[in-house]
Amino acid sequence: MTVRVQFLGSGSAFSDGGRMNAAIHVTAPGVSLLLDCGGSALPGIKKHIDPKAIDAIAITHLHGDHFGGIPFLVIEQHFTGRTKPLVVGGPPSLAQRIRAEEQALYPDFYGPTPLGFPFSTLVLGAQPTELGGALVSALPVRHIAMSEPHGLRVEIGGKLIAYSGDARFTPELLAVSKGADLFICEATFFEREDPSHISYRQLMAHRKEFEAKRIVLTHLGAETLAHLSEIELETSADGKLIEV
Repeated sequence: MTVRVQFLGSGSAFSDGGRMNAAIHVTAPGVSLLLDCGGSALPGIKKHIDPKAIDAIAITHLHGDHFGGIPFLVIEQHFTGRTKPLVVGGPPSLAQRIRAEEQALYPDFYGPTPLGFPFSTLVLGAQPTELGGALVSALPVRHIAMSEPHGLRVEIGGKLIAYSGDARFTPELLAVSKGADLFICEATFFEREDPSHISYRQLMAHRKEFEAKRIVLTHLGAETLAHLSEIELETSADGKLIEV
């Protein structure tokens, strides 16, 4: 089975290089899953795919550039006639944080207006959960604790796609990538050491420890973008499509 992975948003929290916030669409026969849906993701989604094609969303952590676009996507889908369900999986506080975001952004819509389609959330964990036609599990990583971070492992027809979300280098991050056909890893920084993010230099220093067949870098910040010509791994770009 061929799995298609399209980067609809490949930027950092600050949209360096004009890139959209995190959003990665994973598809295969019977599978349509979005990994993260950052605050600026909706324009990127609509530029490359029909949002109605998204069956489910898996969220890595509760920072706005990774889950902040959900209320915008939901309200857009309501007004464009969606009827099929949309399910979002993520950390334990996901439902609470989405409700708070909805009320902060559109209190006149969320609550008073019944949605035109079923919308639900679920909590992801180490036990694989069916989501968007794939089996998705979530393993803890080290980032900002209040964001409830985890990395994702997505199993589709014998293929395994792993995604770091935002994370610094730790053994937990190695566990997320273990055995992956594709490991999508953040690289906010090129060489700067940061307590919350792995850098490209750190990744390369530990490359042999990441038991993944292929690595593609995403969540590219200004420092990383300034050194693209020096990077030996594959890098993402908004709209880039790869097959696994």
